[in-house]
Amino acid sequence: MSALSGRRLAMYVFLCAVWGSTWLAIKIGLRDLPPLRFAGVRMALACLFLTPFAAWKSGPAVAPGLRAADRAWVAWSGFLQIGVAYACIFLAEQRIDSGLSALLFATFPIFVGVFGHLHLPDEPFTRRAMLSALLGLAGVAVVQGRDLLDAVAKAESRSLAVGGALILVSAASAAYANIINKKHLPRVSPFRNVWGQTLAGSSALLLAAALFERGEGTRWTPPAIGAVLYLAIIGTALPFVGLFWLLRRVPVAVIGTIPVVDTVIAVVLGNLVLGETVSPRIVGGGALILGGVLLAAIPGPSLSPLSPRRGERAG
Repeated sequence: MSALSGRRLAMYVFLCAVWGSTWLAIKIGLRDLPPLRFAGVRMALACLFLTPFAAWKSGPAVAPGLRAADRAWVAWSGFLQIGVAYACIFLAEQRIDSGLSALLFATFPIFVGVFGHLHLPDEPFTRRAMLSALLGLAGVAVVQGRDLLDAVAKAESRSLAVGGALILVSAASAAYANIINKKHLPRVSPFRNVWGQTLAGSSALLLAAALFERGEGTRWTPPAIGAVLYLAIIGTALPFVGLFWLLRRVPVAVIGTIPVVDTVIAVVLGNLVLGETVSPRIVGGGALILGGVLLAAIPGPSLSPLSPRRGERAG
């Protein structure tokens, strides 16, 4: 049976659709809100929204049944996946386009594959996984590659370099946090896991905002409020619970294809909301991306890992 079918397929599609729309929502909110404060309020509201569900689904939010080690891993994962990753994304989208942000974040599956190979015994970085990631990244490059070249030609290289570096740090941080969840937190309920991670991440973001954004103005306009609420509830609380639910049921390589697919969705939304043209390169790039997704999602012949694991011999 396919790794993606039934409820798993429905959750996968939901995650791709929601996270594909968040790039646009962030760009809208940044017109009126400073990045770290915007990200911190988003995550704090998500944490608040999740509190009764975490308590109802798994007992008190901090219960004796949750070991100290579990709490430490949840906090560390939240700092990486919420604090570091989202600080970098919101700061980057001040400097580069949302589509380019989505493009660079699509390096996430490569980081997932490398970290998974290093830390998860059952997740070797096979030739099939590498080909899937390369197909997806090639498709994203076809879709947005010309925009990247245009930006360099227009002498925006410094801003592009800073924004691009921030997105790459975000992708690596989020990928490593996914490996932590897969390896160390399988016994923690998704609601409690997301609640703890948003608590840790929002605390880090709001502390950073208090330190570095003291003089920055905040305008709570209707678009800003709408962006915060959408990102907090639809774009954070619900999909992160879904992500941790899905992580237990599919290979980590399938999770790694989500940012690739949501990049295509971000391009489509740009066309529908901003009137951007869907060119032949977008169609061609989308075909490559979907090919990579199918390669990761549909079972095929077993392929050996690209390199022997520590303690193993090739041949």
